[in-house]
Amino acid sequence: MTGLGCCLALAGGTSAGAAPNERIVGGDVAKPADWPFIAAIASRGGDQYCGGSVISEDAVVTAAHCVEGSRPKDVRVITGRPDLNDEGEGQLLKVSEITVRRKYGREGGHDVAVLRLESPTTASPVLLPTVEEDEDETEAGDELRVAGWGGTTANGGNPSDVLLDVALFAISDDECKDEYFPRLRGPGEICAFGEEQSFNHWNDSCYGDSGGPLVADNVRGALLVGIVSYGGTKCGQDKPGVYSQVADDLRFIKRKADLP
Repeated sequence: MTGLGCCLALAGGTSAGAAPNERIVGGDVAKPADWPFIAAIASRGGDQYCGGSVISEDAVVTAAHCVEGSRPKDVRVITGRPDLNDEGEGQLLKVSEITVRRKYGREGGHDVAVLRLESPTTASPVLLPTVEEDEDETEAGDELRVAGWGGTTANGGNPSDVLLDVALFAISDDECKDEYFPRLRGPGEICAFGEEQSFNHWNDSCYGDSGGPLVADNVRGALLVGIVSYGGTKCGQDKPGVYSQVADDLRFIKRKADLP
């Protein structure tokens, strides 16, 4: 995707808790019908800086590093607006509560937060996977999809105002650990590479895409299996993207969103 890029939420090897610097690289303009649940996380002034996914009429899940330390009054959620310049479309919603996963920053993974909205969104919620579905859909070689408004170049520049998406492929835990040695990938994370476009350049998510959805196409529909978390220094040129595994924090997500 020409918008996500390689380096995700914590691209450049920054540590958990660092300021968000997110994106999609080598992608295509997304079809809105493919991403009815995607949300843009924005500042109070309206500038998008992360992504998210609607999981109920009044709850959105995103990356912890996107909102850690933020006050609800300083965050806005935009739904139903694949073109961020089209202010007549979709909704701009205030946030009433931010809950960051307590385990985030204490151990690898768990880069997850739930936002509660002051008023309901009309956007359709994404499906959450069961643990069994997650295992079946995220094996090495399985095709996944990611979308966002992040950077479209390797250094995270040129963010897109229009939603972009791209196909990725899950890689094995061992291969991912080798890529990130000695900073080993934490538990509860998914690693994925995009299709190679030229020598040592591949499709990827990037700065500004953090918090956005990584989905698997299941018989039930699109399943939210991951959340854009971090990556290498150069989007699509350095290391695979790493995504927080939704199934690993499913109980937390459902509890904070009041889902059964």
